[in-house]
Amino acid sequence: MAYAIDRCAHLAALAIDRCRGLDFLSRVEPAEAGLDPARAFRSTPSGDRYLRNVLSQLEIRSGDRILDVGCGKGSAMRCMLRFPFARVDGIELAPALAAIAERNFARLGHRRARVFAMDACSFTGYGDYRFIYFYNPFPPAVMEPVARSIANSMISETVLIYNNPTCHDQVAGAGFHLIHTFPDRWGNGTAIYASHPHGACLRRR
Repeated sequence: MAYAIDRCAHLAALAIDRCRGLDFLSRVEPAEAGLDPARAFRSTPSGDRYLRNVLSQLEIRSGDRILDVGCGKGSAMRCMLRFPFARVDGIELAPALAAIAERNFARLGHRRARVFAMDACSFTGYGDYRFIYFYNPFPPAVMEPVARSIANSMISETVLIYNNPTCHDQVAGAGFHLIHTFPDRWGNGTAIYASHPHGACLRRR
């Protein structure tokens, strides 16, 4: 029943977006985006009620920024913009998808969002973000150097929000601690990792 409800909501949102000239919700396989399937997984929207629930449980401080690594067309970023982040940015390897995301946010008039069209392994600005989001964007061979780059860039507490955390070993190996898991749409869970074992990133219950 929950899947049917989510499916109906997705189709309704897709129709509304199309009427508004937006393209957030369609899936794109790596080959369609000109990417190597061995280094990048398909782009799938994740800006749903499950992500909203995760974000609502975070202690978002004044000035906090969030970065979506492998942002695709910007679905998760649109969800993040409902929360009081100072910046909501994304990295996308496929130039065509990055361009679609930029057009989406320009059409919506969001000035807090920007998209970097580049390889996450080459990005040097991870230290500017307290929160970093992944929706299973790539395999372990890519996650390992990305997670280590994030760890090496940390200035203060860094929190990873990892939807469908298939590369747990690589994230933990970079020094991040699993502190909580939330449910997601597909039953894979969204894991919260922090650079400190008792990170203060979750709201007190």
